[in-house]
Amino acid sequence: MQKPNCHETAINRRRFLSLSGQTALAFSLAQLIPVRLLAEEALPELPPGLLRMGRDVFPHDAIDDAHYARPLAELANEQPKLVADGLADLNRRAIEAHDRPFEALDEAQRVALLTEVERSPFFKAVRSSLMFGLYDNKALFPLFGYQGSSWEYGGYVNRGFDDLNWL
Repeated sequence: MQKPNCHETAINRRRFLSLSGQTALAFSLAQLIPVRLLAEEALPELPPGLLRMGRDVFPHDAIDDAHYARPLAELANEQPKLVADGLADLNRRAIEAHDRPFEALDEAQRVALLTEVERSPFFKAVRSSLMFGLYDNKALFPLFGYQGSSWEYGGYVNRGFDDLNWL
């Protein structure tokens, strides 16, 4: 039996660097996989205007509709009367002011109407639902540049405190 040559089984420096680079690229791309896979799911059924309102309240172009739709669908299922009455009021105001439903208005007109109703229980419920649905979603953390909790690592003094590249 021949003894294997140690040079045939060893990894040289070039191969090591190549594999390291490929691994780093794979891990960085893997962070986006859950975001894309969730976005391919079918959107839950939502009352007309609710998704548009959610996108106006928390406008993030990089986030797909599926991430907005999930918490909004939960809200619509948990409090159907509040959602139906709130959307009816929003559409009534839109038609009175602009002769068009809320979804057909341009962004400035929609924002003006949302400002009028921002103290209503309906608006507060939508805002709260999306606040936790978007910003507490670990799949979206990379899109916001959030590294996640740091208390397990000694707090932000040891992890993230000096990441202020904009200051």
